[in-house]
Parts: sequence; structure tokens; C-alpha cells
Amino acid sequence: MIRANVNTKSQNKNEPDLILFVTVFLLIGLGLAMIYSSSAVYALKYYHDSFYFLKRQLLWVILGFAALLIFQELDYRYYLKYTKIILFVSFALLILVLVPGIGQAAKGSTRWLGYGMFKIQPSEFVKIFMVIYLVKVFSAEERENRVIQLLIPVIIMAILFILIMMQPDFGTAVDLLIIFVFIMFISGFPFLYLVSLFIISLPMFYLLIYQVDYRRERLLAFIDPWKDRFGIGYHIIQSFIAFKNGGLLGTGLGYGTQKIKRLPEPHTDFIFAVIAEEVGLLGTFFILILYGFIFWRGLLISLNAPDEFGKLLAVGLTLLIVGQALINIGVVSGSLPTTGIPLPLISYGGSSLLSTMIAIGILLNISRHREKDFGFKGGFWF
Repeated sequence: MIRANVNTKSQNKNEPDLILFVTVFLLIGLGLAMIYSSSAVYALKYYHDSFYFLKRQLLWVILGFAALLIFQELDYRYYLKYTKIILFVSFALLILVLVPGIGQAAKGSTRWLGYGMFKIQPSEFVKIFMVIYLVKVFSAEERENRVIQLLIPVIIMAILFILIMMQPDFGTAVDLLIIFVFIMFISGFPFLYLVSLFIISLPMFYLLIYQVDYRRERLLAFIDPWKDRFGIGYHIIQSFIAFKNGGLLGTGLGYGTQKIKRLPEPHTDFIFAVIAEEVGLLGTFFILILYGFIFWRGLLISLNAPDEFGKLLAVGLTLLIVGQALINIGVVSGSLPTTGIPLPLISYGGSSLLSTMIAIGILLNISRHREKDFGFKGGFWF
């Protein structure tokens, strides 16, 4: 096992990974186009401005770009010193959301802090905080007692999971657990530990899913949406229709019809269905290829990081971004039960975009400390 080495030999900074940078902004550009296409009719009707959502997203893109530049310059090894503060901030944000009068509610959930368009969803940032904390703990020098080393992170994760579920936000809570398991796996914990945690958690998931009416209905709709085609299965069927209408080349940008009163949240959670209808199967493949590029570059950054903390942090952040994208696409395509997880860098939403840009900024900083060059100078695959 590679040991953590904070005082890395690599002190000279390289240029940040250009391919990752370009890929991210291609996705953001495509996202802006699709946000306008999917929201223009709704925005014109209810806000008398077809550019209402596009203008707001553009502002978040500017803020996100500023955050990316800041975190790209901030040495990733500094986070090792501040994990306790990071944990405190995580707990404080999630508790504040639940305080009446402070947390902002919408559509039956209390997930936001702030006012007006400057509302943030703390759980989006807590995911990054948890990746940093888990990587710090699981890349520690002392690993003689793995049970004790695992026990404290499990307790912390359980508390954060409960706080997020109290909002409620089941999708984000599960996303956090998936990242926890992946970081455990890549940091070298025995497979038996993972299996044991899975078995222990089964009763909890039974209570959280099958004993809660609307979650049970979503699961049943995933299994057979046509059983209640005008009820709980309606939206996923409309997503299927969007894919069918799009065919290979799509109906054309702006010419999709499923976004009008058929798909739920067409500019956020179900924006991939709008993409499928308007730019077709080829367009969805292009989106998948771009996420594949993020995965590829993230792994290269990890392999060339100068210490174990950097390696695990790069993998954790990469899985956080790409994993969330795969979950969203899985939901929209009917491969996974419905959850409220946006498509990173594409869906409308300031918190999701800003947190993802912060994660990309950290990845770019790790790439600047790489031990050997890769990309255009070092070759695409090395």
C-alpha cells in the first residue's frame, strides 16, 4: 500500500490538464443550450422572459469559473490540515438547513440556504467535503487497526446521512454512501468489510425505501411503469417517448415536445431526455463520450499524483462527478429508480454547477503536481 506523503518531492507546478478543462467547458456550453431549449416556453409563460433560466445559469457559470480558477491554484495538500474544520462546516450547514426560518423549503423538501436566486444546496458541497475527509482518513500512515480506522468514518457518515435524509434528500444521501464505499474499496480495505457493511445496511434500506410510500411507488414504477401509466409511471414513460421521438439524429434543437408539460423538471433532473429527443442518439453518445473523457483524465491525474492523498482524492472527485452523471442518465433512461439528482455541468442549478466546478478545480490543481507529463505533450494515453 502506498503511504501518504504530504511533503511531496514534486514542488514545481505544471500547467493544468488542458483536455479536462476543455471537456468541462464543452459540457457547460451544451448545458446552456439545452437549458434554454428546455425552459424557454415555461419561462416565457410564468416569468415573461424566455431567457429567465439561461441568464441565471450564466451567472452561476461565471461564479463557477471563478471558483475553478481559485481552487486550481490552491495546493490540494492544504486540505490535509483542515479536515476537522471541513467536518464542522459540513455538520453546521446541514443543521442550519433544518432550522425553521433559515432553511428554505420547496416542493416538500428543505434543502437550501440563502435568498432568491442566491440559494445554495449545502448537501452538494458536503459531498466534496466528505470525499476530502474520507481520503485523508483512508490514506493515513497508520493502518494497523482497520476496524477502529473504519468505525469513526462510518459514524460520521451515518450522522451526515441522517441529516440529509431529514431534508429529505434520498438521492444525495445514497450518492454519498456510494462514494464512501468506492473510496473504501480503492484505498485497499478488504472486500469482506464492504460485504459486511452491505449486509448490515439492508434492513435500513428496507425501512427507508419499502416502508415509505412514495419511494416504494417509485421503485414499483421502475420495475413496471406501465402498470400505472397515468400515475406514478407517467413521467418515466414520457422520458421513453422522448428517446423514441429523438431517434438517431433528433427532432432538432428547440423542436422537442416532451419538455412541454410532459417531462418533470425538463431543465434539471430530466434534461438528458430533452437532449435525447432534440439531438438524438448521436447527441447522447457525444455527452457520454465527454463524461468518459472526464473519467479518463481523472484516472490519469490520479495515476500521476505525487502522493497517496492526491491519488485517492483525484479518484474520489472523478467518481463523484461521473458517478452522479451515470445515476442521472440511468434514471432518465429507466435503468435506475427515480431520484432527484441533476446531470453535472448540464442541468440547471447553481449549487450543482458550483460544487462540480470546485471539484474540477481541485482535480486541475492535482494535475499541476503530476510526476510526469501527459496529455498533448506526453501523449494521449500516457
